[in-house]
Amino acid sequence: GELYQFKAEFAKRIGKFNVKANAGLNVAGDLDGQYINGQASYQFNDFNVKAGLAINSRAPDFNYTLHQSDYINYNWQNNFNNIEKQELSFQVDSEKFFNAQITLTTIQDHVYFIQTLVTDTNDEVTGYNATPLQATGDITYLKVKLNKDIKFFNYFGLDNTVMYQNVTQTENVINVPDLTARTTLYYKNRFFKKALLLQTGITAKYFTEYNMDGYDPVLGEFYTQNTDLLGGFPMIDLFINAKVRQTRIFFKLEHANQLFASNTNYFSAPRNPYRDFTIRFGLVWNFFL
Repeated sequence: GELYQFKAEFAKRIGKFNVKANAGLNVAGDLDGQYINGQASYQFNDFNVKAGLAINSRAPDFNYTLHQSDYINYNWQNNFNNIEKQELSFQVDSEKFFNAQITLTTIQDHVYFIQTLVTDTNDEVTGYNATPLQATGDITYLKVKLNKDIKFFNYFGLDNTVMYQNVTQTENVINVPDLTARTTLYYKNRFFKKALLLQTGITAKYFTEYNMDGYDPVLGEFYTQNTDLLGGFPMIDLFINAKVRQTRIFFKLEHANQLFASNTNYFSAPRNPYRDFTIRFGLVWNFFL
């Protein structure tokens, strides 16, 4: 098919405000759609304040509308309505105090994959499929995020991030954890006449239990499911980063708590176990500054 789109961008400083906007409109072709994004920022003493508005209407991805496969249950052709989305955001950044972000999103005609069960003649579950659907009700998604990097004793730091999420919906279409937290305790210093920059520390992550999206390997897509509660477990990583002139090197011990945990019920998706303890190593050597 063909699609012709008109786009425009605007950026200007108006008084003490920095204003940015961009918009697009499908003027001809096989798909209807448009979007407009606007943002205004203001520097106030130690705070940088941003407010944004985004409105868009777009067609669902092609995987939802047309799919042909040798698998009998993975063939469909749908004529879904455009997905309508409105987003209002407010952000405050301050290196001295904290960073905060609030985002309120409303969605109409959301398109998603849902889990469908495959059963035999005895009604025993033998597998799982994913089927595209379009939600009939409105969805309201609220996200509140706070971040603070606390530095102490000159060389130590504690970087903390916590995020709260809440979804209001008539159907269980979008599932997210209510609370997500991440904290990193690190040591950072220079050695050998400041030729070596060293950073080492430990990172802990946690999210509350929720109906985690499943993964469909045939489609390469995630689908909504409301039967399996997963999550509610910590993940701990240890890391060392070093930089010497143009050379950077890092070691990372991922999911280190798996070595000592008595509960090994870790999943990244239903029926997809989370990876075991892993050691990662990397080297970057820039030949040119």
